[in-house]
Amino acid sequence: MSEPILGIIGVGELALYTIRGLRQGGYEQKILLGPRNNEKSRWLAQHMNCEVKTDNQAMVDHSDLIMIATRPPQCLQALAGLKFKSTQTLISVVAGIPREHIRAALNQPIEIVRAMPVSSAEVGASPTLVFPAHPEVCQLFAHCGEAIPVTEESTFESGTVHACAYSWFFALFEELIQATESAALPRELATQLVAGMARGAAELTRSKPELTPGQIANEIATEGTYSRLGLELIKKNKGLARWHEACALLSQKLDIKF
Repeated sequence: MSEPILGIIGVGELALYTIRGLRQGGYEQKILLGPRNNEKSRWLAQHMNCEVKTDNQAMVDHSDLIMIATRPPQCLQALAGLKFKSTQTLISVVAGIPREHIRAALNQPIEIVRAMPVSSAEVGASPTLVFPAHPEVCQLFAHCGEAIPVTEESTFESGTVHACAYSWFFALFEELIQATESAALPRELATQLVAGMARGAAELTRSKPELTPGQIANEIATEGTYSRLGLELIKKNKGLARWHEACALLSQKLDIKF
């Protein structure tokens, strides 16, 4: 059985890295694009075997799955006036717009699924939340990482904090690289070590579900070790507490209730 044809409304950065990931992950079916952002659309048509349609309705008419990937303020407006078939599925990757708002704007009997891929999709490493669980949508995002279906929209909303906080890891990596690079440890090697240590920590965490990451940290950074020395300094200066505050700020802005 062939995979569904994907159409995309809103060809911005999110669509760009998702399409790259899909193609790299073996998705060979047609990908149809709306005409927005001609430069990116032309690049995708040339390099990622995509087809640019004359308008969004033409794209919708020839797609099985339709992904809306605009910025939040443009989402409902971009969907206004479009006609869908009851057999189609609309995938919203727009943060902060509940399904009920999308359904009210469409007023059509179409299945609506929310998903939240991040930019590591382009290297096949996006942990993508999906609500509600939908076989075709989960299969689609499995091409560019791991699809994580959840059963409640409140769970999905809470998980969007992680999609935002994802970018903070890069800022932390940069801070660690700048703090350790020197004539003896050039930036390229410091980058390799920081990225490798982060990957190793993530893999170890996933391999030991019976332990919290905090417990793993305490097992490694034992009393008298250099690891403990640095960790205690960070905690003393409330470095880790700032992450709690940043997550709380995002939750407030996204109107998430924990």
